[in-house]
Amino acid sequence: MKIYPYVDKSRANKDGSFPVYFIVSTKQGRFFVNTGITTCDKLVGMSFPQSDANWKRKTVLLGKYFADMTSLCLERDIAGMSNKELKERIQREVFGVKPKDSVNALAGVVRAFAATKREQTRKIYENTARKVEVFLDGKTVKHSTLDGIDKEWLDSFSRWCQENGMSVNGIGKELRNVRAVFNWARQKGMTQNYPFMGYRIKQEETAPNNISAEDLRMLRNYPCETWQKPYVDFFFLSFFLAGINPVDLLSLRREDYKDGHISFVRTKTNKEGATVIRTVTLPVVTEAQEIIDRYPSRDGWLVGFMDCRNDYRSFTRQANDALQKVGPSWKVRDKVGKLRKMEYAPICGGITLYSARYSFGSIAANDLDISEQTIGQCLGHSWSKHVTARYIAHDQKRVDNAVRKVVEYVVGNATGKP
Repeated sequence: MKIYPYVDKSRANKDGSFPVYFIVSTKQGRFFVNTGITTCDKLVGMSFPQSDANWKRKTVLLGKYFADMTSLCLERDIAGMSNKELKERIQREVFGVKPKDSVNALAGVVRAFAATKREQTRKIYENTARKVEVFLDGKTVKHSTLDGIDKEWLDSFSRWCQENGMSVNGIGKELRNVRAVFNWARQKGMTQNYPFMGYRIKQEETAPNNISAEDLRMLRNYPCETWQKPYVDFFFLSFFLAGINPVDLLSLRREDYKDGHISFVRTKTNKEGATVIRTVTLPVVTEAQEIIDRYPSRDGWLVGFMDCRNDYRSFTRQANDALQKVGPSWKVRDKVGKLRKMEYAPICGGITLYSARYSFGSIAANDLDISEQTIGQCLGHSWSKHVTARYIAHDQKRVDNAVRKVVEYVVGNATGKP
């Protein structure tokens, strides 16, 4: 077991200081213990910088905490403790912090719910838990538990989020996260309270980030720079495959491609607790095949963009940056007066990889009059929740024809509405 101090510079306090923690590293992992001390700069070993007010007193206090924690961790009865139990004991016996009533505390329940999710989703709910904790700071215990939360609490939380600069849709996202936690908690028998009964979460409609067929043709034919070409190709491969999500496209293996079609389960819908898992099948048109052949994979992927990568998100960030720089560019002087900074006039302002999905759906509906049901099947959406839909056989030919029609229209081999 190791114990060492750590200055968290990720977020400064209002006075510009940074909180000092102890990191306790065990065989189970590590956890942080807040010392309640702050500093204006990094520590030198266990000593505070002399620029700190009361730096000598802080150094002595930190040393005392370290000695008390070390002594506690040498006791025999801590051997079988979990990290959570050990942390609570350190907080109680060394720092005199009474454990909160976490059995039913909202932030704790949000974290418990987050632990049941995959990595990216877990991070989203952990962020919600942090917001709830900050909002609840100073509130009574009653108003921090599942049973004590009501519509007035939800309104108060919404106002707090707004005052802290969050958008209407951002607030709605946090409230939906809290609602999901309540649904889960009720299923687990943790509470019978449900403050969302009849509660309306506000939502602001956003304009689809789609690109017109004309601009897509311009983008496809533009002589972009060599480093941008793979990202432009990937964008159009996604578009030619009915706007398939980047995570799904990058997850496709060679064996998912058979008889001129790719088959996959959308990552978005293939989650724990999903009651219906739908397989999406899409045709690989000639234009898509050309791009697939251009980027072979050494590691068994359908395309080689994920070779030597562990996370698709780094690729999507790089792709979005590259796409937003496709267009005329020129050098300008930087802050020190040297002519080396690049400025860009993008062909498609605000374009992202997800624009391929919006664009496919919009062009199919508005330019080609393809039915909403068929577009939904191309995108992997459930086109109906009515029981009748269970008795209707899915016609793959409709999807194949729709995809070919959209691709041919955009690449210039077909016309739109008659």
